[in-house]
Amino acid sequence: MNDKIAFAWDDLPEVVANYLRAHVVQDFATATRYLPEDVTVIDNGEVLEGRDETFKVFDKSANDYEVETTLISTSRPADDVWEVDTHLSGNFPGGEVDLRMLFTLASGVIQKLEITI
Repeated sequence: MNDKIAFAWDDLPEVVANYLRAHVVQDFATATRYLPEDVTVIDNGEVLEGRDETFKVFDKSANDYEVETTLISTSRPADDVWEVDTHLSGNFPGGEVDLRMLFTLASGVIQKLEITI
């Protein structure tokens, strides 16, 4: 169940795919619409509580840096968990980084998003 495969939109639940389509183009106003009000987002160790706080942090990053996101692979480590591996490049410190995005769903809704290196 945890085998990584090349990224394909059809391998993801619709809510995760919709979130990612907006996320990769840094349209966080749209992306965060796919998160519930009470979502927990962990971004490189920083805990963001709720959709509004997540939007503010992500939108600030989008205004500060130009980032290109490449979706690399997906896996499903548990029944309600989808992992998406990404590669980011841009004008942020370091210029390139590989990130893992872990989406935990409950009743078809993204309840938790964890982004780690």
